Amino acid sequence: MEALKPRSVLSGAFFGAALTASGVWSPTVIVQQLHFEDFHMLKVFLSASASSAIVILLANRLNFSAAKPTIPKSLDRFSKYDGNIIGVLLLGSGMALTGACPGTVLPQIATGIRSAPLVLLGGILGGIIYSKYGKQLTRPTPFPVKGETKQSEERPTIDQTLSIDPIRALALYEALCLGIVASVSFLAPDTKEILVPGAVGGLFVGGSQFTSLWLTGNTLGVSTAYEQLGDLFWWILRIVTKGRRTERPTIKSLAFVLGSILGSFAVRKALGINGAGHKGGEVVIGSLRAVVGGVLLTIGSRIAGGCTSGHGISGMSLLSVSSFISVGAMFAGGM
Repeated sequence: MEALKPRSVLSGAFFGAALTASGVWSPTVIVQQLHFEDFHMLKVFLSASASSAIVILLANRLNFSAAKPTIPKSLDRFSKYDGNIIGVLLLGSGMALTGACPGTVLPQIATGIRSAPLVLLGGILGGIIYSKYGKQLTRPTPFPVKGETKQSEERPTIDQTLSIDPIRALALYEALCLGIVASVSFLAPDTKEILVPGAVGGLFVGGSQFTSLWLTGNTLGVSTAYEQLGDLFWWILRIVTKGRRTERPTIKSLAFVLGSILGSFAVRKALGINGAGHKGGEVVIGSLRAVVGGVLLTIGSRIAGGCTSGHGISGMSLLSVSSFISVGAMFAGGM
């Protein structure tokens, strides 16, 4: 069965386990980070991105994967990156409402967060809406600039933009991430209820990037699965209402989602984690807030061409300009 390829399930299991062990599944941790009240998520995020950058470089050099920078998304309104900007502003707003993102809602399901089922429902509804009405809004940005290669036109990176050596650019990025993580760790130490330090949790997530590349050849990213569920919904509806049977749309990303929930559940059982695991108690997310926020999470991430993991962990690791812009706008949307 396409959606249950063992390698994809196993890859998702490593990702779900890493997210759960790192502590960034907690709605409280996410909301407090967006309000700049706690910086555990930032430490995990940058540590994961920095370690992922090394992992992706090795994977490309060893030829067991060929990860490519993210493609800018355009709505043809005000910028070649306007799809990224508008999309992640919606994504950030959804994160502020739900204390989740398309990836972290999966460990929230596994650990028993009360709002998680409604956030997931909203995410699925968002996938249904985007599948029908949102796909035609965005397109990859072609960049018809004289003298540039096709790749640099479609997938611009920091090193290309600054005209510096890619390895040097990567080294500078590693140094930047290390400096920020070290500074924030000194100024805002992790609280005692966190299982592991943020930097260590980020290494766990970076390790799951390696398993994803090794097992599937793909970088981390979750939001595509919601779009595929939307495609499946409309495919079934056409069969039921009009009798139009066409080829079933792909649902291969659902294997990764299933694995993420299973991996998170395994860590929950092993470590005794529950939905009220944050020492100060989890933030209360109302039902309407959870569903609406879930819709925004999916629609925003699909317009932007990626979610927190797709742009923040994978895209920034590849030094993609669109991902740096997206992550900045995401935090702005969540404030």
